[in-house]
Amino acid sequence: YTRMKFKTVLEGQEAVILNYLGEGRLVKGPQRVFLFRERLQYLKKHTADPYQYIVVKDRDGLVQHKPGPCFVFNNPLLYESVTVKESTKIDANHLIVVYKRLKESDVERRVVQGPTVFVPEAEEWIHTFTWHGTDPLEKTRMIPGQSVFQKLAVIPDQFYYNVKDVRTQDDTMITVKLMLFYELKDVTKMLNTTTDPIADMINAVCADVIAFAGKVSFEEFLNRTQILSDISTFPQLTQRADKIGYSIQKVVFRGYHASDSLQAMQNAAIESRTQLRLESEIEEQKAKLADFQLSKEQERTKLVHDMEKTKQDHKQKKAELEQQHILEMRQIEHRNLLETTALFTKANQELNAADKAWDCEFLEKLNDMNVNLTDYLNTKNGPQITEEIRVVTTDTDWIKAS
Repeated sequence: YTRMKFKTVLEGQEAVILNYLGEGRLVKGPQRVFLFRERLQYLKKHTADPYQYIVVKDRDGLVQHKPGPCFVFNNPLLYESVTVKESTKIDANHLIVVYKRLKESDVERRVVQGPTVFVPEAEEWIHTFTWHGTDPLEKTRMIPGQSVFQKLAVIPDQFYYNVKDVRTQDDTMITVKLMLFYELKDVTKMLNTTTDPIADMINAVCADVIAFAGKVSFEEFLNRTQILSDISTFPQLTQRADKIGYSIQKVVFRGYHASDSLQAMQNAAIESRTQLRLESEIEEQKAKLADFQLSKEQERTKLVHDMEKTKQDHKQKKAELEQQHILEMRQIEHRNLLETTALFTKANQELNAADKAWDCEFLEKLNDMNVNLTDYLNTKNGPQITEEIRVVTTDTDWIKAS
């Protein structure tokens, strides 16, 4: 210890002064202190932002959690330790399970649903889940204890899994590739019935696949692979998922894998079938092309025939229309001629009647004027020539004399 000296504690700082007897006192700045056979120790300031909290452990073992924003000076006279920790940020699609120690060694469990920022109390701790997780090197392989987390997803999720060593009825060993889609429905049921729901679903789906493959031969398995995408093919999986608070939305069959030799044989058979199918399709296409060409020729012939028939019908109809037009024109000309003749005849008759009426009126006027009509008519018409025809009959001929 330095026997005598002065020390300054700035504003916003705190310090502890310890004497030679081990006694101490707290000093808060701003201050100027005189030390005699004493030692000054500045205190470390721990600050928490709004997304952090401070864990303060007293010397008597009491622990306190102070949510931010706040600060605490690590006073060795009072505290054993002061630590700043991050709060748990929970989004809307996740939740956490919190346990709290009560009196008489009782423990209370509760579920905290997001979105929220969770700061635990001193008597609380968050449940840590340890489940099967995907192998980083192979996505279709699940490793026990690989997935360790505290925030549990409550949205639909999925994982890939290959069911290996599946034996068919004819002792063919295959690997069935699946993809499972699932969703958490009841958190309480899940916590009460299982510690690893992924392991339970894997075991159940393996049992269903083995039961399905054990009843059919390899050839039948190939012909019925579409059934493995039907949820009804997995009764044990759906029952187990329901018991642990999950629902299986669908299972997708992604294919299979057999041994190398069997796979080679299968590939050769597939190639052979594919070749035969292609040849059959080629022949079928050729036959369809020939049928198509023949049908088009027939359609073309029928079209030409229909065009010729249409042309002949048009000519015949045109001739009929021309003949009908000629007849109609003749009828119109005849009707016009009759009408014209009738008009001329009527006009002549009217003109003659008018002349006669005028002559009669003229003669009547002359008569009224005491004119001798006989002399007038003789004078007007000129001397009358009379012609006499006398016929004499003889025994030999006829004689005409005038």
